[in-house]
Amino acid sequence: LARTKERLASHKGIKIAIAGSYGKTSTREILKTVLSESKKVAAPPGSYNTPLGMAKFVWKLKGDEDVLIFELGEYYPGDVRRLARVIKPDWGVITGVNEAHLEKFKSLEKTTETVFELAEFIEPTKLYINGESELAKNRRKNGNMLYTREGVSSWQVSHPHTDLKGTNFTLSNDVSTFNIRSKMLGLHMIGPLIAAADIALKLGLTVAHIEKGIEKTKPFPHRLERRDWGDGVTFLDDSYNGNPDGARAAIFFLGTLSGRRYYVTPGLVEAGARMQEVHEDIGRELAQAGIEKVILIRNSVTPHISEGLKT
Repeated sequence: LARTKERLASHKGIKIAIAGSYGKTSTREILKTVLSESKKVAAPPGSYNTPLGMAKFVWKLKGDEDVLIFELGEYYPGDVRRLARVIKPDWGVITGVNEAHLEKFKSLEKTTETVFELAEFIEPTKLYINGESELAKNRRKNGNMLYTREGVSSWQVSHPHTDLKGTNFTLSNDVSTFNIRSKMLGLHMIGPLIAAADIALKLGLTVAHIEKGIEKTKPFPHRLERRDWGDGVTFLDDSYNGNPDGARAAIFFLGTLSGRRYYVTPGLVEAGARMQEVHEDIGRELAQAGIEKVILIRNSVTPHISEGLKT
């Protein structure tokens, strides 16, 4: 790690760090795809978000990259700070806070504190925070950039639409208007898309670059990824979104679709003391969305989903 820190300190590229309980990999890949329209961008593959994974990535860099994007994993207090000290990021994104690792952190307060360790290293105006996450929103400081599906900075979203083909909307301010088309599924993806657009503009990309880059964004493996089977069934693989916000977004999206809809789940892991509450909420959301069939893979949490379905 000490050698990695030295190597990064001498690297001239802009460094962007992403922290949060969920959505880190999708946000990383959106940023990489958009910024690559005009700059040479590097980011770790897969879920390389630990010290060892980051070190392996850094030692493969050529040194001529314009932008480096890092995903910071958090499993124990101090994890984000430890990685940020090595990276020394110029820009940051906090994707949100929820119960994803509550079993290890024991409280949402500790989870929030750990995620917001990133804020110690970044100027307030260069830190983007997901305004749809109440825990994250409540920790913002003056100058932080809040993004939601309604807008970011001076940009406002209008005419949002999502279906199995992707997500479209208009992004405008007092000076410019441009149309956004992405293959990402679900209105919850608008926030990360426009955060990437705003960062790209501030790093010198043109509107044309951004439109073209966002048009190339698509669901990533196992994250609300569409697959079409030969018998007419559309399968949405969301198996890597093991957190309450991810489950809620997938259920809401499924509820907007026509046709027969089935939902298969073993429930979530690491929800700690809120395990029952989280899974009863999932059951209630499935019932409210009008999902025709819910298939529960039996384990210790599925009775809670079943109870929520009844209410």
